[in-house]
Amino acid sequence: MSDALQQDLTELALDKRVGQLIRKGPLSCLPATSLKQAFEAMDAAKAGSMLVCDASGAVQGILTRYDLISRVILPQLPLSTPIQQVMSTGVKTIDADSGALEAMLMMARHRVRHLPVLQHGLLVGLISEGDLVSFQRSSLRILSASIEQAESLGALKLCSQEVLRLARRLLGQGVAATSLARLVSHLNDGLTRRVIQLTEAQMKDQLGPMPPWAWLALGSEGREEQTVATDQDNAIIFEADGPAFRSRFMKLAAAINQGLADVGFPLCKGGVMAMNEKWCKSAAEWRDSLSAWMRSPQPEAVLDANIFLDFRGLYGEVQLADALRQWLSDQVEGHQLFLRSLAQDAMHDGVESLTCNSVRVSLARALRKRGYRVDWLAPAQLEMKRGGTAPVVCFARVLALAKGISQTSTDERLKALVEKQSMSASESQQMRDAFNVLQRYRLRAQLEYASRAESQDPGEASPNILDLDQLNSHEVERLSEALSQLGSLRARLEMDFLR
Repeated sequence: MSDALQQDLTELALDKRVGQLIRKGPLSCLPATSLKQAFEAMDAAKAGSMLVCDASGAVQGILTRYDLISRVILPQLPLSTPIQQVMSTGVKTIDADSGALEAMLMMARHRVRHLPVLQHGLLVGLISEGDLVSFQRSSLRILSASIEQAESLGALKLCSQEVLRLARRLLGQGVAATSLARLVSHLNDGLTRRVIQLTEAQMKDQLGPMPPWAWLALGSEGREEQTVATDQDNAIIFEADGPAFRSRFMKLAAAINQGLADVGFPLCKGGVMAMNEKWCKSAAEWRDSLSAWMRSPQPEAVLDANIFLDFRGLYGEVQLADALRQWLSDQVEGHQLFLRSLAQDAMHDGVESLTCNSVRVSLARALRKRGYRVDWLAPAQLEMKRGGTAPVVCFARVLALAKGISQTSTDERLKALVEKQSMSASESQQMRDAFNVLQRYRLRAQLEYASRAESQDPGEASPNILDLDQLNSHEVERLSEALSQLGSLRARLEMDFLR
């Protein structure tokens, strides 16, 4: 598996945008087009798919050569049949400015072979699995398949180690940190699902019939921002009487939590895990808890809310999570005190500032080599989570929650604020780019920590500590600018909620 991954990734031009992969214009037709006309056009263009668009150019569906046997040939449909009767609907699209890795991830996540490409909302092309063949055919798919087919926790642990190696390689090749975090989260989702499946199968006779339920990812996994040094944050939601079924779900969750720890996700020191009663509730109980937090936002309620509000359904009846998210969006607007309390809590920590004055930085480094402690002149280290990404996550969460935005990732929240006319497109892009810079340096710190841990005991050191003295002047300047830009989110939060 490792050799195949490395071979594919060596060939990958990871800095390519999706728009650069388009080889020719899209082949499309109207919904009323007959199959005969569509097939003739596909044959003439030597194309393996046909997009179906309405008169305005909006994508309505797609028909690929993989669909022909089951949808046309076996049913013996006449060639006069309109293509709209056999096309696949709900087509996933991708923006032309998205990265090639994002296309890889999308194809893997949704199990599709084609993605229509949009630019400014207009169809400009279509990329296929074949367009990504030099680097996608086996890399992500091999690792995903290995996870899905693993028959033991030991096999899954090997896969988790492969995820770490993959992350290290991709970061070194210049992949955007936001995309890389999504990829890591996607693969970790697969690891988690497989642990749950194996555990369910093992405990089936002990548990007996279970009501509909879902495993919820919280924290960075809920936001699809998992980095490589992460512990567990999870919960369970089920559709049944809470007291009657909780003990059975907690028993299942305890085995799952331990299984995840064995695979490589440490148990949460704060106990934010589904095996604990506080995080294992029925849908009705979760609504009651959220209502109580919103009605009376005391410090403990605000803490619990901040932990839970990034929830995402990961396994099982995920519509239970979707319904809870919709309910929350409908309710929260009427609880301004709650939003204000979240904003006040977010203001407790700010994004660190960092000098990029080359003279001060050089002098501080020279003095440190002689044994002087001169962090007041220019710091030697930066805690990338507490002083960087964590405050930004909190700021974006409050701003998004107040606007009824359902997305959980920080990047998607900042993007959605534009649609809600709460932030300009240029400001949103600047914030997203700056957050990507912070994520990149946080990943760098974690990968360096992981490398040290492989050869020695890292002790109590934090995996989020970035050694600033190892950065060149350009990197220090870039990081300083990103911190400064994201620090302005704090001012926006104060203006919107605290004045």
